[in-house]
Amino acid sequence: MMRSWSGLAVWSAGALALTFSGSYLVFIILLCVGIPVSVWAGGRLWDNALPMILPVVAALFAFAWLLGGSWHGETLQAFKLVWPTMLMAPMLLVLLLFPPASAWFWAGVLTGGVASGVSSLWQRLVLDEVRSEGAGSLNAILYGNFSLMLAVFCLAGLGWAWGYRRSSLWTVALLAGAGGGLLASVLSGTRGGWVTLPALLGVLWWVYGRRFNTTQMLLLVAGAGLALALVIMLPQTGVQQRIAGGLEHAHRYLEGERGVEHGGRVEIWRGAAMLIAERPVYGWGTRGARIELERLGAEGLIDPRVADYAHAHNDILDAWVRRGLLGVLALLMLYIVPVVLFWSGLNDSCPKQRALATCALLLVVGSFGFGLSYSFMFYPVGVTLYTGWLCVMWGLYCASDT
Repeated sequence: MMRSWSGLAVWSAGALALTFSGSYLVFIILLCVGIPVSVWAGGRLWDNALPMILPVVAALFAFAWLLGGSWHGETLQAFKLVWPTMLMAPMLLVLLLFPPASAWFWAGVLTGGVASGVSSLWQRLVLDEVRSEGAGSLNAILYGNFSLMLAVFCLAGLGWAWGYRRSSLWTVALLAGAGGGLLASVLSGTRGGWVTLPALLGVLWWVYGRRFNTTQMLLLVAGAGLALALVIMLPQTGVQQRIAGGLEHAHRYLEGERGVEHGGRVEIWRGAAMLIAERPVYGWGTRGARIELERLGAEGLIDPRVADYAHAHNDILDAWVRRGLLGVLALLMLYIVPVVLFWSGLNDSCPKQRALATCALLLVVGSFGFGLSYSFMFYPVGVTLYTGWLCVMWGLYCASDT
């Protein structure tokens, strides 16, 4: 019973995250079960000390960001952002004590991929939306990039499916999930995700591609090239217009047209870099950063309209500006430690371990890449999905069940 309950929570982490406003359902489920189970099994915590490295890192991240927020009088705002990371220990303990079959995870991500694709088609074809987006606070950029993440998770899951019973059924289902996630990314118009996609495909190739023969590789490359050409050429997708618009803005900015119309991200990056140079250790906080950006605009150093931006459109710069040096180091630690923990699994002979390790590396590479042009960690849903998916992957990776 408990394994089915934890399996349902793992499934919901992928299936419900993007298309339902209750995307925190997975954490509510695990929290409700995890707290009493943790108290009941408190004496067994030490048995799982090594897997608790990741929750400790998440807790240190939360502490650093809470400290930075408190320094600038923004404790409550920081707490609303990082509270999910504080729950990783009880959630992980539930997964370790009652490990569900990893099939729950793959079923969840493929369901989420298909759901995001269907939702995007509905928004574009029926509701006539310009760009598809997700439920709640998931704007088009967050929605598109997280949909792309579900798609590459499904592709990584093929390595697990090929070694699993009923492999043909799982392969078809995971391919459907990958197609749905990719479609949602395209219809959302998220250019940052498309720029990061080659790095994600590079990870998949590095782990799995070397096992393909020449014929299989040629077929894959030809198929991917054809799909890419269709996506760009069809005007209904909006990709052609988004790419052309981005190139035009970049050209005009490089020609000297300094303004948010043609280089909003570059302008906010410039402003953030100036603020970091002025106060590199303590940062400015959210309110302080806005005031200082207004000052830089009034002095003519940047476009004054930059101060209207909610964040720096770059996770590293945004963390440094708001949280200071300790905050950005904590964020980098949240990226680096999972890579170290999952690294050995990339060459594991067990298909389950290798697929989960690949997913974790894709999550880190994708989140870091997406965060170069947009501040995902500015949003509670960004922190929640990143740390929540890490927790699920790590729990399944450390468990013995297949």
